[in-house]
Amino acid sequence: MTVETHLDLATARALARASLAEQRPGAPHGLGSLAPVDKARRAQVFCAARPDERIVVKVYAPASTDKARAQVARQRAVVTALPDAAPEVLFFDESRLVLGMAYADGPSLSALWPHLSEADRATRLQASGHWLRRLHGTSLEPHPFRPKGQIAWLQKLIMQHEFGGRLIPDVGQFRLEVAALAEQVPEVRGTPSVRAVTHRDLHLSNLMLTPNRLIGLDFENDAPDEPMRDLVALLLDAVAHGGGLEALSEALGEGYGATGSIGPATLFLQRLFALGVWATTPPTPSLRQRARFVAAQRILAARAPLLPV
Repeated sequence: MTVETHLDLATARALARASLAEQRPGAPHGLGSLAPVDKARRAQVFCAARPDERIVVKVYAPASTDKARAQVARQRAVVTALPDAAPEVLFFDESRLVLGMAYADGPSLSALWPHLSEADRATRLQASGHWLRRLHGTSLEPHPFRPKGQIAWLQKLIMQHEFGGRLIPDVGQFRLEVAALAEQVPEVRGTPSVRAVTHRDLHLSNLMLTPNRLIGLDFENDAPDEPMRDLVALLLDAVAHGGGLEALSEALGEGYGATGSIGPATLFLQRLFALGVWATTPPTPSLRQRARFVAAQRILAARAPLLPV
């Protein structure tokens, strides 16, 4: 029996209505899709509204049971530790894979970004850095830097290219960059560093600016990792949306503070995660993918840490 990996809008809306009737009895909710295009997705997201309530309802495809459970568990943990940092989980209907969350009343930073001045973009990214530091701070702990697995990950991406599993643009230059990064391993191995439970999917669309505060969305990961993964992901996305690398990295660093690693390790990690974006860029990228690739190249070209050490 095939388990569906995607869910069309009509099916998701029917599941959401059935779940809401049980979980939030009373007057029926109107359901407006929060996705810009009506197409099958791994999850469909709605704003459910009635006179006394407005909430967000996320409906997962049947194949995404583990992903749904992971988001519910992680989001509840984040809200417990930082009640103002993420939407409260109102209910989880596991039989239908329907998650109800508090509504974040405001635009995402990605929607806001084109309308902001350079100074305002820096201000928003500084606030995002502060939000991210609070998130990491709930699990931050010292940990000697271990770069072996990071280099193995990049080499695995190259092997996937060689066997046809992926197509890395300009793979020859990519190999040279990986080799240059590997040469830094003896310098950074075992140096003081930190780990924390990271977001792992952090970009401007997952940060909502409400009237009172900044709120993060789409939590799922619960494993410790390099905090620089989130920092580089957020910086790269901000640059891809528009803005100067220098000004935005300075703003993000002011909000976040020290990375917790020595300078060479911070440089190693910012190059590592930029290479990860390079490797996942398709041969014929969309405008968005192209912008991210260019931003990754700009980060990779930096020869000093972009964030405080």
